[in-house]
Order: sequence, then structure tokens, then C-alpha cells
Amino acid sequence: MSQSDTAVDQQPTPGAASARDAFDAAVAEHRDELLQYLRRRLRDGEAAADLAQETLTRMMHYRDAEDIEDRKSMLFRIANNLIFEHHRVRRRHHANHHVSLEDTMHLRAPEPPVEVTVDARQAIDRLLKRTLVELPPRCRLAFMLSRFDGLNYAQIAAQMDISVKMVEKHITKALVACRAAVGDRDF
Repeated sequence: MSQSDTAVDQQPTPGAASARDAFDAAVAEHRDELLQYLRRRLRDGEAAADLAQETLTRMMHYRDAEDIEDRKSMLFRIANNLIFEHHRVRRRHHANHHVSLEDTMHLRAPEPPVEVTVDARQAIDRLLKRTLVELPPRCRLAFMLSRFDGLNYAQIAAQMDISVKMVEKHITKALVACRAAVGDRDF
């Protein structure tokens, strides 16, 4: 068989050529919509791009088929099948990384001795019931807004209608009182 005979055999028939043109137009028309759909479903741009490419590759098997009524539906059906396959593979992958409870028992952090826990609770109790109560009201409020409510100095200053420098002074005074009451412990 000569090269010219092979080239003639590979030329699509007029009906096949129009089916390919319709196929190519449908794929080009829905490619961006497919990618957006995959991104929404997977919430991972890289995986969505990979599955979009795989969808188009699998769709190429039907390029010469003339009896496909709705190429868009077929394209999205292939994409859905790939999404399910993708999730199935991920679940299987995660199952292989399962760690049994017996293996994790050795990883547990040792609990502190009872004496340390009791001492820490007493120190906290002393801070809350004595030291903080004995602070001047504005000093106590600034400290509580900082440590308990998590506000920064500028937010505290705005809420208390004082300067940031005054907030710093109040908190410094409260910290000095706390250290005096319980020492330099790390809670």
C-alpha cells in the first residue's frame, strides 16, 4: 500500500467531516463552562483543570460519531463520572493512611502531676478573686479587654476613650500586680 492510499483512507467522508465540525464546535463552545463547573464541584483549580483535560480526552473517542444528540450532556456526563472517580480515589487514598488508636496511645502527652495542676488553679483563682479585683476599675477594664476579650491597644483606647499610651500604662500596672501575686509562672 502506498502513502497516497493511506492518506486517502484517513480522509473523513463528507458526513464524518460535518460530524467532526459539529463535535469540535460543541467542545469549543462548552469548554469554559465545563472548567467552571469542575472548579465549583471540586473546589480545587488544579484538579478541575486535570479533569477537564481528561473529560475532553475521553470525549474525543466519540468525535466521529454522528448519532450523538446532545454533545453538551455527554460532555458533562463524562465530567460527572470523572468527579465520582476522583472522589473515590481520594477516599481510598485516605483510607490507606489510617492510623489505629493503639498506635496513637504512645503519642499522648503526659499529664502534669496533680500538684502542678492544683498549684496552677490556685494561682489563677488568686489572680481572678484577689489581684484583679483590687486593681483600679479603669486598669482592670483595660486588662480584661486585652486579655479576656482579645482587643488590641488601639481598640481598647477607642472603647475606653483614652490614649493608647494610657492603655499601655494600665496593662503594665495590671501585669506587675499579677506577677507580684503569682510570680513568673507560665499558664
